[in-house]
Amino acid sequence: MARTRIGLDIGATGVRAAELSMRSIPPSLVRVAQAPMPEGAFSAGEVKDPAAVADALRELWHRGKFRSRDVILGIANQRVVVREVSVPWLAEKELRESLPYQVQESVPIPLEDAVLDFHILEEFEREGNRMLRLLLVVAQKQMIQQIVEAVEAAKLHPIGLDLTPFSIVRSVGSIEGNEQGDSVSGDEAIVDIGSEVTSICVHAWGVPRFVRILPSGGKDITAAVARAMGVDEGEAERLKRGSDSWTEQERETSGGAVQVAINRAGTFADEIRSSLDFYLTQMPGARVARILLTGGGSKLPGLLDMLSERLSADVEQGRPFHRVQEALDLSPETAREAEPLLAVAVGLALPGVRG
Repeated sequence: MARTRIGLDIGATGVRAAELSMRSIPPSLVRVAQAPMPEGAFSAGEVKDPAAVADALRELWHRGKFRSRDVILGIANQRVVVREVSVPWLAEKELRESLPYQVQESVPIPLEDAVLDFHILEEFEREGNRMLRLLLVVAQKQMIQQIVEAVEAAKLHPIGLDLTPFSIVRSVGSIEGNEQGDSVSGDEAIVDIGSEVTSICVHAWGVPRFVRILPSGGKDITAAVARAMGVDEGEAERLKRGSDSWTEQERETSGGAVQVAINRAGTFADEIRSSLDFYLTQMPGARVARILLTGGGSKLPGLLDMLSERLSADVEQGRPFHRVQEALDLSPETAREAEPLLAVAVGLALPGVRG
C-alpha cells in the first residue's frame, strides 16, 4: 500500500483534498486544502468547463503543497445508477467478466456506454441454488472520462474512482458502535449535502445497503433565500449562516433568512424521508436508527433539529476527523468549520475493502 493516499472531492463551489499518511493505525490526516470552483464549471456532479476545473485543481495543489499527484476521485450525479440485483454465485473474477450479460436488462444505459462495478451484499440460497445479492453501480462512461481528463489536465494522476456515498460510509459511518461503545439497533443513513447534489447511503456496520443520489442541495436553499429576501446568492448565503458579531438589525434580517431557509429545507427533508421510506419498503423489518449529516449544506442553522423531528431517528453531525489521527495544527473552531466539508475527501483517501 502507498505511504500516502489523497482523496479528491470535486464540487460545484469548490475542490477539496485530504492527504492521509498510512504509516499509522488509524491513518494520520497530514494535509488538507480547498480552492474555489468558478461558477458553472462543475455543475450537478459533471464537468461543464474542463479548463476551468483544471485551473481550480492547480490552485488546490498550489495551496495544499500535497506530497503526491496520485488521487482517488469520487463521483455522484444523475448519470450514476445504483440498484440491488441477484445473480447466480460465481468467483469474483468470473462474476466480473460475466456481469454485463447477467444484468443487461437491469442497466438503463447501453452496455457499450457504461462502466459497471458492484458490492457484494450477501450470499444466499434460492430453490437450492447458490446466489449473490449485489449492489450494482452503473455509470456513464463519457461522464467519467470527462472528469478524468480534467484531472489529468491539472497534471494529477487518478489511481482510483469511487462512489461518493461509499466514501462517506468509510469516513463517518459507525463500524463497531457509537462513541459511548454502544451498538446501534438498526441501520444508519449517511446524508452528504453538497451544493447541487445530495448523496444518501444506508449501511449496516460499514456494508452499504442502499444508495440514492438527489439532484438538489444547499444551493436550492440559498436560491430560495435570495428570492425571498431580494438579494444575490452570495448575500443570501451569508445571511442564512449568521454571525455572532452582527448588529441587532443584521440579526433580525438573518433571522428572516434562516426561517426561509428552514422552510425550504423542509421540502428537502421530505425528499430524504421519501428515499429512506423506499429503502424500508425494499427491506422488510429494517429500521433506520441513526442519520449522520455531512457536507457544506449540513451546516445550515436549525437543520439538524428539523430533520430529527421529521425523520423519526437520531440525527447527528458526522465526524470524519474521528476516523483518523489529526496531525494538523487546527484550532477547535477551524476544525469544526472544516470537518463537514472534508468528509468526502477523507473517505476517498481511506482504504476500502479492496484497499
